[in-house]
Amino acid sequence: MITKKLLRSFLLGTLCCFPVTALLAQNTPNYGTWGFDSIKPSTSQVAPELDPSDYQQIYTLLIRMGDRWNAHDIDGYLAPYWKSPDLLVVIEGEQLRGWANVLSAYHRGYPNLDEMGSVIYDRVQIQLVSPDVAVGLDWWTVVQKRGKVLGTSTMVLRKIDGNWVIVVMHSSFVEP
Repeated sequence: MITKKLLRSFLLGTLCCFPVTALLAQNTPNYGTWGFDSIKPSTSQVAPELDPSDYQQIYTLLIRMGDRWNAHDIDGYLAPYWKSPDLLVVIEGEQLRGWANVLSAYHRGYPNLDEMGSVIYDRVQIQLVSPDVAVGLDWWTVVQKRGKVLGTSTMVLRKIDGNWVIVVMHSSFVEP
């Protein structure tokens, strides 16, 4: 049975954490807000050659992944993923753990590389959570010989040794 003292302690601890988190997000520029949106560019978004901000580095990483997909280069497509046994990729509910397992699964899934089709990014949004953690969202269409596949992906990225890498990725497909 939960005592009033325990419940009050839990609620007080929970409530105290929320204002601190909100305060940290407010006092840290761009953290906790969607700082990049490919559909609704903000005035702070500039071309990568002018300002290689974290937003632009991540956006460029995602666009290069699409280029590698369109070149039917699985290894190049997966290059920005964290090369760690702790990498987590979830595609339509199927969990893959570890970079080697993800690489193997993609090669098994596309024995004929022409079946990969080509990807078109419909929208990309990026939010910096801290100086070394970001969340990316993308909406995409893959055009294959057998038809179109529409989907969304959510990625958690970390800056490791100065480079952004995807440490968690989840993709879902939607009916066209």
